[in-house]
Amino acid sequence: MVTLDQKDKKILGALDKNARLSIADISRKTGIQRDSVLYRINKMKKQKVIRFFHTVLDPTVLDHPIYTFVNFILYNLTEENEKSFLGYLKAYPNVVYVAKTTGKWDFTINIAAKNLKHFDEVMTQIRMKFSKIIKEYETASIIQEYKYDYMVDLIE
Repeated sequence: MVTLDQKDKKILGALDKNARLSIADISRKTGIQRDSVLYRINKMKKQKVIRFFHTVLDPTVLDHPIYTFVNFILYNLTEENEKSFLGYLKAYPNVVYVAKTTGKWDFTINIAAKNLKHFDEVMTQIRMKFSKIIKEYETASIIQEYKYDYMVDLIE
């Protein structure tokens, strides 16, 4: 368990708004000395509070307007075929997110596709390759996103 303070929260808030800010810019925006900002960022990276910095792309601008979550229930699952399923999904370029979940669904993935036909082709390939372990699936397309948050406000 990692304990963060208000200075860490200010730094994470600045990074959440713009991860490309320089240490000097973060220092100016937060009122925290540059050396302290650098030390705290490195410490949070080492503690895995900050897992990575990345760009959030808009798939609709990149000619992939079909952005759909797919939930799977699997059966006859062995360690070997779960590993094969995950390896396939992680290697598939149009599968942009993969997570093992609790509850009704075993896995959730996100597919970015150029159109409905392309989405159907991706799903057909997955379903055919893993027909022996996919019991059920459900899709939910993203129409519009309203919040994309990295949880800075959860720090007390």
